[in-house]
Order: sequence, then structure tokens, then C-alpha cells
Amino acid sequence: MRFTRDDNFYEDLEVGETIVHPRGRTVSDEHMMWTNFVLNTAQLHFNQKMCDDSPATTFNGRRVVYGGIVFAFVAGLASEETEENALAQLSYDEGRHLNPVFAGDTLFAESTIVSKTEDDPRLLPYKKAGVVKILLRGKNQRDEVVLEITRELVVAKKP
Repeated sequence: MRFTRDDNFYEDLEVGETIVHPRGRTVSDEHMMWTNFVLNTAQLHFNQKMCDDSPATTFNGRRVVYGGIVFAFVAGLASEETEENALAQLSYDEGRHLNPVFAGDTLFAESTIVSKTEDDPRLLPYKKAGVVKILLRGKNQRDEVVLEITRELVVAKKP
């Protein structure tokens, strides 16, 4: 019995291919709760009075969603198609927030396969696997890129 898909093993992922992940996630006002949980003190995330008093410097008086939440949502949206047969997360690197995200925005994810290798010393503990480097992009409902980050996964080969 299989518990994972059979179309996202190392051999199935092609360099240059972009996977458009099918699900979306709308950010609610709960983002402020998570911002406070991680002790983020940036007023732009949860001080509406400051935003109201300085609309020219605070996105027309709107509070911005904390980038860690944006990252978590986008990575989660991409997980089924890219991580289901992954054995390890090796790195997240080169992350950039390119446009602000606000409560009410809906996030989507795309993953572009940047490179693949079977010759990486980090593979030593793993049998029948390869390293896949992916450019993960988060977009909003207007198709604006809000996040880009590269990630490296150890992905199992087909049984």
C-alpha cells in the first residue's frame, strides 16, 4: 500500500519545469495573533493607529502581514507536490519579500525546478535519492509575486 503520490519522485522532477500548485489560502486577521506569538515587535504589523497616522509611509494605512506567516503559507501550499516524497529539507536560501501582503489577500504558490544532482555529500545518509533545488514563488490574487526563496530537498527515487 502506498501513502504518497507516484508522480513526484526525483526522476519525475525536470529542471526548468514549473509546478503551479492548485490550492490557495486567504490570510485572515489571525495573522496578528501569530505575529504576537513570535514576539515580533514591528509596529507595521499590528499598530493600526500608527498606520492611520502615517498613511504615506504605511501602505495607505494598512497593516502588513508578517513575512514569516507569508513564508509558512506559501511553503505549505507547495508541500504536497514537492515534499511528499522528500526525505529531508536541506536549506532555504535567498529569500525575498517583493510585495506586501495584507489581511484578505489570497496566496498561491509555484515551484520551479532549478537543478538536480545525485553527487552531493549531503546525500550520504540517504539511499536512492537526489538533491533537488527549487525556486519557490508566492503570488497574491493579482498574480503579483510576494515571495521568492530557494530551497533544497532530498527527494527519494522511485522504488
